[in-house]
Amino acid sequence: MGGTYEPIDSVRGITNKSSGKMGLELAKEAYIRGADLKLIVANVSVDIPAVFDVVYVETSSEMNDVVLSLISDYDIFISTAAVSDFEFRQKSDKKIDSSSSLFLNLKPTTKIIRQIKKINPDIFLVGFKAEFNISRDEIIGCARKQIADAGTDLVIANDISKNECHFGSDNNEVLIVDDNVLSVPLASKREIAKTICEVISKKL
Repeated sequence: MGGTYEPIDSVRGITNKSSGKMGLELAKEAYIRGADLKLIVANVSVDIPAVFDVVYVETSSEMNDVVLSLISDYDIFISTAAVSDFEFRQKSDKKIDSSSSLFLNLKPTTKIIRQIKKINPDIFLVGFKAEFNISRDEIIGCARKQIADAGTDLVIANDISKNECHFGSDNNEVLIVDDNVLSVPLASKREIAKTICEVISKKL
């Protein structure tokens, strides 16, 4: 859960505005329902209750290593983290001098979600797909592409350009996509977490 951070040098890096709010609400709801949980937490703006077993990571590479080491032991994986799509080919172990121009050489990060089913084919895999200012049909198409590419059993898709649905908001409006599409209108992330957990429970 949360957004990964990719360092440029010893003090700078790139990240995103993911808050971890949706992931935490899902964790709370799953805990209430009796699930045995482990949270893999990157950069978040929420306080994680001490009741949860947490592994903290920073970069997409660290998250990848932790996920792959744990995934064989679990029945459900909910991929709420906003994992960086790019990392730097070279990272400086010193602070780069700001007096000159800087060109950043990026490379794609490993797609964690595409590896899950290869390691644990029986796991129930839930993906998240955040898009920006595209049509409903396009969002559904992106979700179905993830299903085809990663074998996800369910994808929670949304448009973060909409009012009250951006990264860090307390509310969201989502589409729950598999063979069908369930539209969940604007609601608190707590209510959306309840809906998602209910859908998952019916499919297990």
